[in-house]
Amino acid sequence: MFRLRRIAYSQPCKNKPITDKQIIELLEAAALAEQTLSEQHERIRYLENLSITDELTSLLNRRGFQLELDRTLNRATRTGDKGVLVICDMNHFKSINDSYGHMAGDCVLKEVAKTLVKHCRKSDYIARLSGDEFAILMPHTAPDRVEAIMGKLSKILNSLIVRWGQHEIPVSVSVGHENYTAGTNPNQLLHLADKSMYLNKGNQIACHLGTKYIEKRTL
Repeated sequence: MFRLRRIAYSQPCKNKPITDKQIIELLEAAALAEQTLSEQHERIRYLENLSITDELTSLLNRRGFQLELDRTLNRATRTGDKGVLVICDMNHFKSINDSYGHMAGDCVLKEVAKTLVKHCRKSDYIARLSGDEFAILMPHTAPDRVEAIMGKLSKILNSLIVRWGQHEIPVSVSVGHENYTAGTNPNQLLHLADKSMYLNKGNQIACHLGTKYIEKRTL
């Protein structure tokens, strides 16, 4: 940019025709300035994406998920869209780290993340909220579909076996959910979905659907 200004003001203010050399220099300076701006914008986009992405799993992190949750609920208020928030929390994850090491624990977390991505829709928002807690925000999901979705998701996650060296590590996950409609508060939605998940964990079941229970198991 400074080079462009220097070229533009290097000549006295006289009615002299601009030379071919000056035109070329101006074009080169303009192209350089455009490239610099493009690189800066790309760098900004990269840093913005980095700030909302979980480093281990490449899912959204809590900050990124909160942004998408706020946007989705604002859109639901405008359009009347309905959906569901699912919380998945791994059972006995500490024992995996203690028995096989933290690298094995990281491997399990990545496999759970891959499984969620594979079996969720592209329109869903998937995040790792904390160490062993995941969230899935499912827009455009009618309440009468939730039971089937939760049952399938719970079955898939709780049948997952992760291979680590000579070991096979079984995955156990407690799942909870809460539906949302127009006007739902994001913090309240997270609280209720989290509460549903902990209720399931406390009742030693994999999935709780109101008064219905499926896949009873010892955690």
